[in-house]
Amino acid sequence: MINKQKTAALTLAAAVLLGSFSGSVHAASSTSAAAAADSVLRNKPLYEVYTAAGTGVSELTNGKSAAAAFREPTSLLYDSGADAFLVADSRNQNLRVVTPSQTATAAGIYIGDDELNSPIGSLLDGSAAEAAFNRPSGLAEDASGAVYVADAENNAIRKITNEGKVITIAGNGVMGSADGSGEAARFYHPLDVAVSGNGVIYVADTLNHVIRQIKAGKVTTLNAASTRIVEYFPGVVEGVGDYEDGPLSQAKFNEPSGLALDAKGNLYVSDTGNNRIRYIDFKTQTVTTVAGGVTGTAINYQTNDPYSAGGYADGNAASAKFQTPRGLAVTPEGGVLIADSLNHVIRYLYKGMVSTIAGTPGEEGRTSGVAGNATLNRPTDVALMENGAFAIADAGSNTIRVVIPYTVPGQLKADGRIHLLYHQNVLDADVAPIIKAGTTFVPLRVLTEKLGFKVKYAGGSAVLEHNGVSYTVKSGSAQIMKKLSSGATETLTLRSATFTSDSRLFLPVRFFAEELGLDVQWLSDTRAVLLRNKKF
Repeated sequence: MINKQKTAALTLAAAVLLGSFSGSVHAASSTSAAAAADSVLRNKPLYEVYTAAGTGVSELTNGKSAAAAFREPTSLLYDSGADAFLVADSRNQNLRVVTPSQTATAAGIYIGDDELNSPIGSLLDGSAAEAAFNRPSGLAEDASGAVYVADAENNAIRKITNEGKVITIAGNGVMGSADGSGEAARFYHPLDVAVSGNGVIYVADTLNHVIRQIKAGKVTTLNAASTRIVEYFPGVVEGVGDYEDGPLSQAKFNEPSGLALDAKGNLYVSDTGNNRIRYIDFKTQTVTTVAGGVTGTAINYQTNDPYSAGGYADGNAASAKFQTPRGLAVTPEGGVLIADSLNHVIRYLYKGMVSTIAGTPGEEGRTSGVAGNATLNRPTDVALMENGAFAIADAGSNTIRVVIPYTVPGQLKADGRIHLLYHQNVLDADVAPIIKAGTTFVPLRVLTEKLGFKVKYAGGSAVLEHNGVSYTVKSGSAQIMKKLSSGATETLTLRSATFTSDSRLFLPVRFFAEELGLDVQWLSDTRAVLLRNKKF
């Protein structure tokens, strides 16, 4: 159901909109010495994915964030001061503000529905409550807090001033490709914008396959236009993008759709149609490929294929593979978060290596959980938050997701003892866990009382059972006999043998937790073993 009524939340939304969406980020506390130099890699084992807003239904509904509805949220900004997001709700033709408790319309008027019962877009300047958009997409802010919008189907760049006015600064709704000032400029489905510290606006002019610059009100094109043509059917031809590194004026792109500026003022570009991440160095006026291919190496497009082949692969940046990468965010350490939309994951480029941070590759969904086991659906943007967290515009699931590092319960203090955690619960026992040869052992009683195993004793061995699967263990042995409900058996070998201390049998907690399908992590700062369900 479409919520067409203005509410008190809309007043709140307007107030938040006029603030500065600074999105400052602070590194999380260290949990891994191997990744100590980078907050994202340091937090990777501890990240958890949750839904911040949206039910997944494709509608326009304001109110409580948990019950809100979006239509393809495409881009977002984060305001750390207000703990709120500004979201380009693309197919609802508006901008929304999302707080932990409420979601409201911030800008964009409801005109009516089309024949598919989706809101109609238009081009209209004015106050935030009176302005109209048509598939608003990428968002950016300048140093003063003014917000810029890549208004894709209006083929225009819009600005929301600090006074709450929406104005069109370039383009006039007519599709085309032309430099110039104001209405004289022409764009073709621009999908993203970025703003430098000195107010220069960069535009991913997606279907013109170029990067544009707006400086002192004048639009100029930075790179060469593509001249490549494909013929889909006899007589049916279309101009498509191309690929070339080198001098900026000669470089070519293929549907660039994501932009992010680094600390040097240089520009990362999601070269979506080429499934590559490119980098524009404004000092040297050059373009290089930084992930998804070897810079300067030509792409051999398949005959009449507008795009290069995509895929999925982590590892060395040159050999990494993407599938329609979209929004980007540069971290304080200089890494780049990438919304790898059709792989349904968030990737991370750092010091020449690409890794997957959140989502299950190739699997779409909106399941919450440990980041590597959660599911996303066509993520199109990422925004940095605080303390190592970040947010995702999960366009395909019509939700806003957040990726947050696990936080140790407040009551748990580093006291030199070893602790056992299950999510936010401290699993107390009468005897503390013991580490031997790098393995954490817990008393048998912990597995029975806290993890749900049933135990019986036979022939000097303990038999633990859970959901029809039994494990026979004996003190002093590293061998465990596992028996399935079918009757099939196998012998498993532990890293370290079980043992008895103070008349208690100690067993390896990681082994049994992983047999239950739990995620197991070691928190070095608090000397705790963390157990979590992989999906929430």
